Amino acid sequence: MPNKAKASKEKSQQLKKSSKRKIDDEVPLSEKEVRSTIKRSKNHPKHMSSEGFPTSLLPRLRFGFTLQYRQTNINLKQIKIASNKRKTWQPLSKSVRVHLQTMMETVIIAILSNTKEKEQIQNHLNCLKKRLLQVCETLKAPPQKLKFLTDVSSVLRIERAEARANEEGLTLLQEEIDKIVQTTESVTGNIQSLKNKIDILEHEIEEEEEKAKEMLQLDMHNTLSLPELSQRSLKTPTLQKETLMLIPNQNALLEDLDALHNSSHMKNMAAFIEEAYKKLNAP
Repeated sequence: MPNKAKASKEKSQQLKKSSKRKIDDEVPLSEKEVRSTIKRSKNHPKHMSSEGFPTSLLPRLRFGFTLQYRQTNINLKQIKIASNKRKTWQPLSKSVRVHLQTMMETVIIAILSNTKEKEQIQNHLNCLKKRLLQVCETLKAPPQKLKFLTDVSSVLRIERAEARANEEGLTLLQEEIDKIVQTTESVTGNIQSLKNKIDILEHEIEEEEEKAKEMLQLDMHNTLSLPELSQRSLKTPTLQKETLMLIPNQNALLEDLDALHNSSHMKNMAAFIEEAYKKLNAP
């Protein structure tokens, strides 16, 4: 019996060593090698798998994924859950599934933004997303502990304060917009009234110009056709000179007329005549 136990231990140790050697010998593909093999197999759809990758790459890719999974999950511990507790588990809610879908879509977009060959990778990731969502529809999980509801009141207060601030800002903006609209309406009304006044003035100016043209035409037509003055009439002496020529003593007559004009009687007569004209012109 002890010999058999020793032999089984030696066999198990040999198996572990051989598996380690296989893992060490197998090296995951680099990014350049993956891209080159995908390019080669594009023209040969028979060599492509249903997941959108070449069949020659699948074992090495799976090995790379498992190796990374083992490296990242070295410190993880498996937790055993009793069957009694699993009875209380419930299917995932719709909000959780929608959240998972949005998270996966954002991750897919982030992955595709860093890759050049997007079609095959996008198809593969979409297939994985659909499978995961199908699994999540039937998957059961423990009920959520609603601890986050204790912070709902504070979150609601903050949201309400922000909503009030936004409403106040909107009311202020609306008031400013109304004021601007009123000013623009008043300005447009003033502009329209000024345009109307300008039109009226232009019409009046046109009427005045037409009247002036008519007056000028009348003046041109109503000119008197008088004969021209002869040179003899221009050279004839005035009536005063002719009357003075008839009087023999002209100087004495002029002195008497000057004395009469400067006399007090003539001045009084002139003042009386002026007063009479003033009274006649007064209303």
